[in-house]
Amino acid sequence: MAEIALPEVVTAIANPELEGFVAGTLFSQGWNVIFRALDADSLMTFINLDLIKCRNVVLVYSPDLPGISPDTVTSLQGKVRQVVGFSPDANETQEFVGLFQVPREPSELLNLVRGFVRAPLVRNSVETFKRRRAHVVAIGSSSGSAGCTNLAINLAMELSALGHETLLMDADVRHPSIAPLLSLHKLDAENSSRTIAPHLSVSEFTRERGPKLAEYLDDLFGNCDFAVIDLGSIEGVSDSLTDRRWTSSMIHWSCERADALWLVGKCDALGMHRLESLVRDFSQITIRAKVSIALSMTSRGRKGKLREDQFFAIAAPLRPQNLFTLPRDPRTVTQAEEERATLVEINDRSPLRKSIAAMAVGLTC
Repeated sequence: MAEIALPEVVTAIANPELEGFVAGTLFSQGWNVIFRALDADSLMTFINLDLIKCRNVVLVYSPDLPGISPDTVTSLQGKVRQVVGFSPDANETQEFVGLFQVPREPSELLNLVRGFVRAPLVRNSVETFKRRRAHVVAIGSSSGSAGCTNLAINLAMELSALGHETLLMDADVRHPSIAPLLSLHKLDAENSSRTIAPHLSVSEFTRERGPKLAEYLDDLFGNCDFAVIDLGSIEGVSDSLTDRRWTSSMIHWSCERADALWLVGKCDALGMHRLESLVRDFSQITIRAKVSIALSMTSRGRKGKLREDQFFAIAAPLRPQNLFTLPRDPRTVTQAEEERATLVEINDRSPLRKSIAAMAVGLTC
């Protein structure tokens, strides 16, 4: 896989502990810290010496840098790729550009800086990590036809059946499937979510929603207890997290902001090969979401158990929070697709339906 080209970093932070935390964390993930400014004059001198090179630089600063001012930071915005600031004093956020509260842990720092590189936004520090009501579960697959969408649809239905206000979102921008599978016409044209059952609503992420993704998700997730996002196949996830195109927006958001990321795969030869690739991708990045692994279409017997063990052994480096198995149930799945229904509507005694129902109960405990 091709190496990801990350922007170079300049730090302008007086506090040695904060500067060491920022520089060390970024360096550990492959970022090149090319200059550490001691004051505003040295910072301006360095930037002005090579304006062409600095166009791809991310400036990470703090208002404690001697001689720095809001005007200084504003003047640098057009000279560097992006400006990100950190301060323990929330009152300073009104004066300085791009200022955020100091991250609590390395993953928070990486996710924030990586988010600016991928899709720069004008944001307020007090809003960036604001609390939301919904518990968000993003579901992606290591390969196509692994059962990712089927799990998302039925997990959302089971959560709603337990009485929880639940949002199901189709964020598989390459192959959106929820609308046709549930016979929901013109879902992509809806301004908000569409209620399709008691406590259950559905939405589809589209290109038009990309520019205002944060506001769009805040509105949706502020009105539900659970949100289930169908990401579809997420091969090359490390590339997606530095991709500036709208098609990668929800993958990036889910890795940073979702409470859980469930990865679904199959234990056939191709499925395990693609899981190995996904594990290698995740080894190159740090994400906030807690990873769980779901093995789809499991079979009984000694051979099935052996393949199951091999599959979970491959996933072990991800240190998954949970390991799920979803039994093979082609008859019920096919009937549900033909009748545009969920598993519980077709056969509430289905082994697959019972497994997903147990997963839903586990989320609510």
